Amino acid sequence: MSKQDLIDYTKENFGRYESLNMHLSSNFYPPMPAQVKKVFLDGFNQYWAGLIDVTGLSQELSRVYRGGLDQYGFFNYLNEDDLYYD
Repeated sequence: MSKQDLIDYTKENFGRYESLNMHLSSNFYPPMPAQVKKVFLDGFNQYWAGLIDVTGLSQELSRVYRGGLDQYGFFNYLNEDDLYYD
C-alpha cells in the first residue's frame, strides 16, 4: 500500500483528525513533539470547522512550521475547494 493509499484509507475509516494525527505520529523522524502536533491538529480543526481559511491555517501553523501546505502530505488534509491543480 502506498503512502497516499494509506492516507486515503485512514481518512475514510478514521476521519481527517485521526488520519492527520497518525500522519504526524508516524511519518516524521525525529518524532514531532506533542506540542507541535497539537498546533497542527488544533489548526486543522479550526480550518475544517470553517473558523479560518487556508491562509489562516498557514498563519496558525507558522508558529511551529516553516514549510508550505503543499509539502509533507499536508495537502491531503485540505478541503477540496482549496486544492489547486497545474
